[in-house]
Amino acid sequence: MIDTFEITLTVAYSIVELLSRELEKEIKFRSSNFCKLPNPLGQPGVRAINITRQKNSDKYSIAIEINPTELLEEAASIELFHCSQENVEALKQALNEALKYVHPYFSLTDRKWRLSRVDYAMQFHTPYVELYTTLESKGPILYRYEGLQKPGSTYKKCKSSRINAYNKGNQLSKTNSSASLKEKATDLYRFEYQCLNPKYLYEKYSIDYSELFGLFRKDIALAVLKAQHKRHVKAGDYYTYYEAAKRINEMKGKQQRTKEQILEVLRFIEAADSLPNALLAIRNDADTVPGRFRGAKSECSYEILKDKFNEFLREHLCKEGINPVLLPDEFAIALLPNTSFKLFTA
Repeated sequence: MIDTFEITLTVAYSIVELLSRELEKEIKFRSSNFCKLPNPLGQPGVRAINITRQKNSDKYSIAIEINPTELLEEAASIELFHCSQENVEALKQALNEALKYVHPYFSLTDRKWRLSRVDYAMQFHTPYVELYTTLESKGPILYRYEGLQKPGSTYKKCKSSRINAYNKGNQLSKTNSSASLKEKATDLYRFEYQCLNPKYLYEKYSIDYSELFGLFRKDIALAVLKAQHKRHVKAGDYYTYYEAAKRINEMKGKQQRTKEQILEVLRFIEAADSLPNALLAIRNDADTVPGRFRGAKSECSYEILKDKFNEFLREHLCKEGINPVLLPDEFAIALLPNTSFKLFTA
């Protein structure tokens, strides 16, 4: 349920000097007021220590990136940390020992560490991992999010969080990870929500911010991942146009004219190659836009048409179990289940 997390401690410069001495590593701040120490302990689990000089202050932030599974297993791993009470207690002990190994000053029990980031994730193996990431990269980009095109990944980010649905095997292939680890990651699809500001989750679930591991709960991880998947990946399974048209024509309770409009919208999205591109065409009032969504002469009229378009997709496609993004005809399959089924049901 958890891939990595980060804890942060605010200190004076004397503690930064102490850290430098104990690790026997030079800490240099350049124009960014930031210094990263990768693999500071030379062992799996503690991925990096990031030191930041705070603005308008004589204080510094020491942030430690941790992979909990690797810390507990003392080996590189692609497995996710399961948030059982037993695992959390074991993690507390292992992390405290690692911090005290650096220096007793950094003990979990003696200092006010805070959780500054948590990456919830779920994963499954599938021969269609590349196809999934391609299809999902054509899905919606929410307000305040930026969609970044990366091979083998559906990556979206905003100031407080990131969404990444990606091919774990492809990611590891570009690293110096062991051959056995790369083999285990082959065809592994991972959906990950990186929360860069956990404070809102503490407030949402009424957990005291001082509880460093308060968000390390299975019910919270599952609820967060489900909600974020629903926001970033349209509901419905993926069909070829032929199979989608067959299902639409067999729908009960919809008039023939409505069915024709649904098919027209599917063809429009397919020609645009993604939902963001389809919305861009609506914004620009392009000739390819179906008539019912034409007329975006201003930002106000576009917002109205965008809402109308999204409501049409929800009502006539997603609720009927059909994803608005179509499967390419060149693939030898006519249907691909939505990853929500694989992640949260199977």
